Parts: sequence; C-alpha cells; structure tokens
Amino acid sequence: MAKYTASVALAPYNKPSMFRWLSDHERQESRMRGYYIPLLALGAVASLIGRLMSTGQTWVDFAFLPAMTVSFSLLAILLSLRRISITTVKLSLLGIICVYQLVSLSDYALAGRLYTDGLSATALWFPVVFPVAFVFLPAWAALRFSVLFYVLAVLIGLLGLSITAEVEQRALNTVIQFYLACLAFLYTQAIYARYREQYVDMHQMAHTDPLTGIANRRLMQDLLEKSCEAARADKAGFAVLLIDLDHFKRINDLYGHSVGDQVLREVASLLQGVLRQDQTLARWGGEEFMVLAPKTSMLQAQEIARDIAESLARTKVVGQFEVSASIGLAAYRDGDSSDAVVRRADAAMYRAKASGRNRVEVEA
Repeated sequence: MAKYTASVALAPYNKPSMFRWLSDHERQESRMRGYYIPLLALGAVASLIGRLMSTGQTWVDFAFLPAMTVSFSLLAILLSLRRISITTVKLSLLGIICVYQLVSLSDYALAGRLYTDGLSATALWFPVVFPVAFVFLPAWAALRFSVLFYVLAVLIGLLGLSITAEVEQRALNTVIQFYLACLAFLYTQAIYARYREQYVDMHQMAHTDPLTGIANRRLMQDLLEKSCEAARADKAGFAVLLIDLDHFKRINDLYGHSVGDQVLREVASLLQGVLRQDQTLARWGGEEFMVLAPKTSMLQAQEIARDIAESLARTKVVGQFEVSASIGLAAYRDGDSSDAVVRRADAAMYRAKASGRNRVEVEA
C-alpha cells in the first residue's frame, strides 16, 4: 500500500460534536412524523366527537371544537406532506390545547356554572397539558410554562367563585379535587423531568469518551453489533478503519501526558472534520481511534483512509507535532460477527505498523 507522510498548520481545537451519529435529521424526522400524524388524527377525532356530543351549546363548543378539528387535520396533512416541521407541530398542539382549556374554563366559570354544576367534560382533558408540555419543551421551560398555565387556571377559578351567588357543596368539592389533582399531575411531571435529565446525562457519560468528546468503545461495540444485523438484513455492508497514532508514547514521555491528551483531542477534532455525517468516530483505546462507515466498500474505505492520512499530513497538532497513523481496514463479509470484522482490521493495522508505520493496510 502507498505510504503517507505528515506535516504543517494547526487550527484551534474545537471539541467534536457529541453523538454525531444521532444527527441523521431525515431519519429522525421520518420517525417523528410516524408518531405525530396519528396523534393529530386522534386530536381531530376527539374534537369532532366533543362537538357532536356537546349539550352545553356554548359559543366555545360552536367556535373552538370545529376549529380544532380543522386545525388538527390540517396539521396532519401538512406534516405528512413535509410542509411543516415537527417543532411547528409541537408548538401548535400545545398552543391549541392550552387556549381551548383556558377559554373553556373561563366561559364556564364566568357563566356561574363552575360552582353550581361542577366541572364540564372538557376539564377531563385539562391535566393533559402538563405531560404534553414536558414532552414538547425542555424541562425547565416546560415547568415554567406548566406553572403559569396552572396559576391562570386557579385565577379563573377564583374569579368564578367571586361572582357566584350560591355555591353548591358538591360542585365546590369537585372543583377543589380538580385543582389538587392538577397540582399532583404537575408535581409528578416535574419529578419525571428531573429523572429524565439525569438519565440523559448518565447515558451520555456512559457512551462518550470524556477526553475527546467522541463516542467511546462501549458505544462503538453496540453500533458494530447493530451494523452487522443491518448488513445481514439489507446486504449493504459496512467498513471499519482502525487508526493507531504512530510513536504516541514518545510524545507522552518527552512532553507529559497533558500534551499527549491535547494531541488526542486535536486529532479527534481533525478526524471528525474528514468524516461524513453518517460515519461514526470513536476512541477505541489509548491512542487508537475507530471509524465505522456504513454502506461502504473496501475501495471507498481506502479513500476515507487516504483522506485521513492527507489531513494528518497537512496539520501540526498542538502547534508543533507532526503526527502520522497506521491504519487497518476491514469490510463486512457475509456471516461476520462484529468481533470478526474488528479482528481483521486490527491485524491489518498491526501489519501497517510492522511495515514501517504511517501507512494503510487492508484486511488479508
């Protein structure tokens, strides 16, 4: 195989973006559309049923419920046609639900019926706002929004109480229970949001290399397993590049581990800049990095390795060190396990080192 040399010019270190493999926007959007289109359809049906079954004949029933049916249906159609984003759908859903609930509660309270007839059937949907807010918004924004929503509902209830001449005990009990239940919903959602944040943090820590900010070995092993399963299903295959920095121990011995750590950070950033969006970079261990390239042939993997070697050759890391790498390549073969692919890439990488380093070798 061709031999590559290293040299020149350092860009300031930028920490690689975490979980680059999760940023496949098109695939995520498609999956989310599959969730939200049925949800919008359910909202349209619920609004229609609410209008048809309504016996109150208030202006809210006449105006809002048909408008909600049309709005939900239109959002579902536009989303299926990819004319609007998931974010637009989320904010629209939350806004529609909140406005309807507050207007309906206001109308009921100001008409003097809240403390004489008790809650309307619409109030059954009131607590839905809290989980919807925590799903659609960042945790603390959802908490602030939900608290504001609840406070407005309490003020509406107090206003209705102030203008009601005669309060029915049974109705008053249902209203009190309603507000207490909503408060319990809100508190429970706040606890859930906190646990969710902690889970995300722990998940990220468990799958991220703390030094370089890229994927760690644990996550790469999981991705390799999934790639093998996908390759067996669609026969598309994938390639693995195992990259070992040449003479890295010499840098640690001469300049200390802090300089060596900075070299690893800058090399990780450099490699991220070479790879495509669908290719995953992980720190495999020590000074070793691994690239997982889906739907990639051996010839294409050699092109990636060439780009990596040339990028290393153009860059002096930490402003002074010329860094080269020995790179071993392996591609998925029918019936392979993830371990088999890695073993072949590892053997190719060691052949590159044994042949003088700073070169690329393919699997035997």
